[in-house]
Amino acid sequence: MEKIISSDILDLMPNDCGFIYAEENEDEEGKQRVAFFAYDQDKNEIYPITIKAYLNAKLGEKFKDVAAELGDFLNCDTAIMPDGSVIALYDTGEMHVFNPLGASVWQGNITYQDEPVRALAVDGKCVWCAVPDRNAIVCYSPSEGRVLLRIGGGSTSAFSYPVSVSLFDGTLYVCNKNTNKIRTIHLEDYSVKDYMVFKEPVLGYFKTRGVEYVKLDSGVYRL
Repeated sequence: MEKIISSDILDLMPNDCGFIYAEENEDEEGKQRVAFFAYDQDKNEIYPITIKAYLNAKLGEKFKDVAAELGDFLNCDTAIMPDGSVIALYDTGEMHVFNPLGASVWQGNITYQDEPVRALAVDGKCVWCAVPDRNAIVCYSPSEGRVLLRIGGGSTSAFSYPVSVSLFDGTLYVCNKNTNKIRTIHLEDYSVKDYMVFKEPVLGYFKTRGVEYVKLDSGVYRL
């Protein structure tokens, strides 16, 4: 593994060149400021980007309207759906849905068995989410406003405090904080298998053009 970032990351998302992230820095006057950066995996370089570029990547073309409605756009996961609508989800389970024009069409709290869901992975018109306190992964339909499917939870031990979920080529990658383990769910048969194990809590996983990355307690690594 190659460590790319060792600083405390406020937010991170993949893009076509690698990934984009936000971190808190101290300026020359000693004040805390949020700065935005991109990592180019071909050049293995990190460079600063504007807040506009960050918001466009996270919130879509109507980012100004969406950001103004959200207020706190740093501490949420987002998903841009196939039709251009945008979903924002906070770790508390608070969800906001925006139409392709950037107008808010729904907001509320999403829970499963009275526990908040978190993280977003787009799968057609639905999103997959993690439910850390139920050790489960759920498929949620924004249009129907309900959970369609649950994997794990109950008496099973498939997951242990899952905090992140991502989808690539028909496979879900689930980051389990308590076991330092990434497990996969193959959506053709919903089988669950081990994928990777680390020596510290694993908080996120994604791919960009075939290159794998993982976010651990100690930083962001290229695998």
